[in-house]
Formats: sequence, C-alpha cells, structure tokens
Amino acid sequence: MNDRIVIHYDEIALKGKNRRYFEEALAKNVRTALGPLSQSVQRLYGRIVCTPGEGADREVIRERLRRLPGIVHFSLGIAAPKDMNALGARALEIAQAHHFESFAVKARRSDKSFPLNSAEIGAEVGAHVLRNLGREVKVDLTHPELRIFIEVTHTEAFLYGEKIKGPGGLPTGTAGKVLSSLSGGIDSPVASWMMMKRGVEVVFVHIRNETQFAHGAVGKIEDLVRTLTEVQLRSKLYIVPFGELQRRIIAFVPAKYRMIVYRRFMMKILGKVARREKAKAIVTGDSLAQVASQTLDNLRCIQAAADLPVLSPLIGLNKEETVVLARQIGTFDSSAVPYPDCCSFMIAPHPETRAELEEIERYEAAIDDAEAMVAEAVAQAEVRKFVASGKSAGG
Repeated sequence: MNDRIVIHYDEIALKGKNRRYFEEALAKNVRTALGPLSQSVQRLYGRIVCTPGEGADREVIRERLRRLPGIVHFSLGIAAPKDMNALGARALEIAQAHHFESFAVKARRSDKSFPLNSAEIGAEVGAHVLRNLGREVKVDLTHPELRIFIEVTHTEAFLYGEKIKGPGGLPTGTAGKVLSSLSGGIDSPVASWMMMKRGVEVVFVHIRNETQFAHGAVGKIEDLVRTLTEVQLRSKLYIVPFGELQRRIIAFVPAKYRMIVYRRFMMKILGKVARREKAKAIVTGDSLAQVASQTLDNLRCIQAAADLPVLSPLIGLNKEETVVLARQIGTFDSSAVPYPDCCSFMIAPHPETRAELEEIERYEAAIDDAEAMVAEAVAQAEVRKFVASGKSAGG
C-alpha cells in the first residue's frame, strides 16, 4: 500500500530538548483519533507519518485530523521509492487526478545525500508531468492551480497535492489540566477550545439551577461536550446543582449585586472540583466589558473568590469574533439553542458595573452556611465521561 498521511507541526519544532516529548504526545493523539483507520503512526524526521488501514475512509480521516491540536497542516498522499523515475510516475498520478491549467512542483529533501537538490527534483519531476500528462498545461511557480509537493526523507519519499489546515498549537495533554466553566452560551465552549489548542486537558463544569428546564439544558451541555471531545478525544463533565445557593443569594443579596455574588460562588465550586481533579487553573468565557459582570471592577470582585489562576482567552475578542470561531469549531448551533441558564435568573434590570469588593464580601458573609452549601453542591455533582466517538462512556 502506497497511501500515506503526512502530518506537519510548527510550534513543536521550537521546543528544543523537549521536542521529542511533544512529538510523541502528538503521535499518541493521532493514534487515538484515527484508531483502526490507521495501520501505523510514527515520528519521521520532523513530521508524523501514518499508513492508513485497508479501505479506510479518507473523508473520516480528514475530518478527525483537522480538529487535532498540534497539527498545523496534513496531507493525504502517497509514498514512493527515492528514485527519480518513481517520483515522476507518482507525481503524474496526482496530476491525472486533478483538473488544472497550471501547476508547480515543490520539493524538499531532508535526506541531503540524495543526489539532486530540492530545486532540481522539482524541475525534473515537473518536466516529466509536462511530457506525459497528455494535455496542454503550463508551469506557474507563483500562482499555480495545482501544487504537487514532494518530501524526500531518509527512508522514502512522500507526494501529495493538497495541504489541509489543522488548528496548530500544541498537542492536548502536554500543558496540564484546567477546569472550564461551561455555561451553554457561545463564549465558554470557544474559550475551552482555545485552551485545548494550548495543550491543556479541559475538564468541564456546568452549574445547573433547579428552575431551568433540566433535560433540555443538560442535553445542550452534553452536545457541546461531545463536539469538544472530538478535539481532546476524552472529556469529563461535572453537572453541579445550584438551586439552594441560588435561593440564598436571592434572599440575602440586592438584585444589582446578585450576578457578582453568584459568580463568586461559582468560583468556589470550581475551586473544589479543581482540587478533586488536580487541575491548575480555571477557564471562563469572559470578554472585557461585553456584559455588566465583565467590567474590570466586577471581574476583580469575581476572581478574588478563586484560589487558582483564572484564564480568560476571549478577554480581548468581541462577540462577532467569538461567533466566527464558534462556527469554525462546530459549537455554534448547539450554543444558539435557547434555554434559561443559571445566569438569566440573576440579572437585574440595572446591574452594578463598578462593584466594590468589600461591599460584595459583606453581602456574601450574611448568607448562612454558604461554604457548607458549596461543599454539598460539589458532593452532589453528577459526573459524565465522553470519548471521541461522541457517546457517553458512563459516569
């Protein structure tokens, strides 16, 4: 079998002495993502090379790899011996499978002992295609309709006609573990995805109040987690009840401060789950000044309740920019399904935008047994696990 999947990365190549660790992590993730679709996955001279299984669906391979962090681009190509006649024949096969008026051959050799350099390989293979294609085409090295890529390694050569873009970044699982507060809106799934791209494993936490439509809300959250699991391959979701704390906040805190106090308790819940999971940070979908709770003053009050770093990768994006990303990663449709989340019950007609931490702490201190209720909410959390197939793996 001559089919090969050639996977390239960029940021991993800058990791110096740790490069092997990141390469092996990416190779492991590729094996997990492809499963039986691949016969073998190996690190090979600055790239990951896979041999697909017999009859493997190339479109399924394409769909799985294009989501995988660490991959900057990949190609579904073919292998050839390190022989100019073979390279010409394989390049001609690629050309015959496409309709084009102009083309170019771009070669690169990592094996410097190969007798021709990169430019000479490209010129000879291009000439062979021109002579044997059987129709008139032209060489255009600047803006060709088809590019035929050739990579000559120490063991064999790879040829392909398309580079498929991946998300880039670092392989998931190489940068530790974080907790993401998943509200069900547009922002928090995108924030989670952005952190996956930086190499972290994301554990999801959904704070659920008892007055919302539970089945619809939880179904929506599960859909989002399934989509994001296609990126990090395995996921865990905590669904934490919030009804009792919500009622206490409504009873003891003026309406204009309730959202801030609610989010402070959310931080405390997340902190307890983080300790259970040995997570090192909390991720939120905050975007500066997008809503009342996201002013600098209010974010200071909210994050003061956290005992871990709070990461907000969307902080400088506006809603339109976040929506573009949500559509790109496939979470937008699930996020756009309407449902009354926990926050919607807290919003006052005129919420405070410049809260003082000392005042917020006074209102919070008036809530009896608040810390015990936080602990009880975490103790009552439902835990659900997901695998990249998108089906629940049990609780």
